[in-house]
Amino acid sequence: MLVKRTSIAILVCIGLFLCYSSVFAQAKKGRHAPDALPGVEQEMLTADYWISLQNDPDKVIMTPAEIEKFNEKVRTKHVVFENRFGKRNPLEPEFALTEIKGPVMNPLLPLDLPATLPGDSLRVRLESNIGWLNSRDFYDSRNVIYDDRMKQKLADAMNVKAIPDVIKRRFGVIVNNAMVRHYPTAVPGYNDVQYEMDMFQAVGITTNTPVAILHQSSDGDFLYVESPVSRGWIAVENIALADRETIRKLTQDKKFLLGAVNKVPIYGDSGYQNFARHLYFSATIPLLKKDASGYTVKMAYRKPDGSLGLANGYIRPDADVHEGYLPYTKRNVLIQIFKLLGQPYGWADQDNKHDCSGTQRVLFACFGIITGRHPSFILSASDHQYFQDPALSHEEKLKKLEDIEPVITVAGNYGHLVLYLGKAKNGQHYFIHQAGWGYEDTDKTHLYVNCVTVSSLDHSFYSAEAASVFTTLKR
Repeated sequence: MLVKRTSIAILVCIGLFLCYSSVFAQAKKGRHAPDALPGVEQEMLTADYWISLQNDPDKVIMTPAEIEKFNEKVRTKHVVFENRFGKRNPLEPEFALTEIKGPVMNPLLPLDLPATLPGDSLRVRLESNIGWLNSRDFYDSRNVIYDDRMKQKLADAMNVKAIPDVIKRRFGVIVNNAMVRHYPTAVPGYNDVQYEMDMFQAVGITTNTPVAILHQSSDGDFLYVESPVSRGWIAVENIALADRETIRKLTQDKKFLLGAVNKVPIYGDSGYQNFARHLYFSATIPLLKKDASGYTVKMAYRKPDGSLGLANGYIRPDADVHEGYLPYTKRNVLIQIFKLLGQPYGWADQDNKHDCSGTQRVLFACFGIITGRHPSFILSASDHQYFQDPALSHEEKLKKLEDIEPVITVAGNYGHLVLYLGKAKNGQHYFIHQAGWGYEDTDKTHLYVNCVTVSSLDHSFYSAEAASVFTTLKR
């Protein structure tokens, strides 16, 4: 009997091995796409290539004063969706659902919000998110489905019953690059078991960002806030509390450094030995002084009692930073976006990465341009819009692009957002974008991209057929 059982066990192990080997062999068929996708020449993967094609790359598109007027218009703009070419407006799907979950079309000025807020307005928003939580399946980091017990635990943590009839706003400043969440948890809620798209994630916000605080989770670990680009839950350790005028003085200091590359190390000592945190792409921090030894900055931190503390931070003299916002020119737009080439995909800024709209949002933030995070929000930010007629042929669509201003024009629909690079020397048109998918090679092998890439509008990866709206970001 022992021999028989042992034989069966061996056969089972062999069967499992063959099964896993088969799965592994199938998985091996997928591989990384080349840096230069089909139709893309190697020289096109540099900012200099595209700069050389611009008539006046150093012309200022909007001055700082004009950018502030642009931002004010975005903050107050009322978007009305009209049917296009007899069909539903391509920017309308999920627009309202996205706003009720947290992200905002009209960027907020948290420090200018009223002292109080009716409690019912927050209850409705949180109860809507509880309804969305219960309306579909989510998977945690183990690829295990959220059951009713897990969902109820999240709903209870939102502490809806504790919301008063009148909420008194408190104020804070972000001290670490932070994730705004739809629910008070750091545990992900993936949409399926194949792609790590954390649907509990709303957006990422950088250090030195002001927030208004409305509510606290039942365990005290998360605060529900209003940030410039989204409402949602942020872990308490990332927020320092202070009165609004103290925060205003800190976050609106006109002398500041801008993070001009993906992330810049900040140290706690002038010898650059003790790492403190990163200054992320487009983030700002008050500048105290600059000399031959480097930059000294004002670094906010959270004291043990939750209040705001300030300490000196130190940045190396050769760090890729800029004093103030960058001038809004095509040269600078191209230099900045190509610094992100190859950066991996991260849904809604999860894991300190960016998705398609997040990439474009932080790109234009380098110039002081503030927009929402959803593709439809960014595509609705400017009145300079061109809606592409889906009935046009491929050649007619490409011909229409001759009149679109490159480099400062974003394109897409409610589901994806790209930057239009324009027409190359070979006569083809190109986009640069954060692409969280791949394409099939000629031998049916799946090639994964999942990073910021340049692609030709003549390739099926994201062709001229895909973008429905072109929006030029200017006054």
